[in-house]
Amino acid sequence: MNQRLFLRYTLLFFLALFMISTNVQSASLWNNSKSIYSDRSAHQIGDLITIIIEETTSASQQASTDASQSSQVSVGAGSGILDFIKAFGVNESDNNSATGVTSRSGNLSSKVTVEIVDILENGNFKIQGNKEITVNDEQQRVNLTGVIRPEDITAENTVDSTYVANVKINYHGEGSVGDKQKPGIISRILNWLF
Repeated sequence: MNQRLFLRYTLLFFLALFMISTNVQSASLWNNSKSIYSDRSAHQIGDLITIIIEETTSASQQASTDASQSSQVSVGAGSGILDFIKAFGVNESDNNSATGVTSRSGNLSSKVTVEIVDILENGNFKIQGNKEITVNDEQQRVNLTGVIRPEDITAENTVDSTYVANVKINYHGEGSVGDKQKPGIISRILNWLF
């Protein structure tokens, strides 16, 4: 077999092999991910974020009033037809003082997983979420709404409640323990009357 014929068969072999081979494309293992080196954190509507609620409030008000006044009137003795009037004087004084103190404090600790419901023009996330727990007929509900910045989301996909703007946290509990905190019907009637 001469060399020219050998080259022709070899070329035909590789050409046939190329034509019958299937087209294989590679696919990425990390589709729909921002980067293989970054953490997966919430960044679009519908994503979930856990808000860690650690709120402590304390308020106190103090008022003090101290007022006094005095007046003095003197009348001389009468003369002429009014000589029966003797000289006299009147002194009057008034003192008034009052103090009052009002104080209130409260603590709330909880975790609520919320959902991104809107992305604002500046890139911040509007969030909203509810949590309801019932134990032994005692029901507790926590509702939270607010606005967070994407940079405040930690690697664990959490945000402290102190970083939530326009936050509204409603905590409500009801059940037999909550019912015992309310005054009875007779106490309410007496309070209404007096």
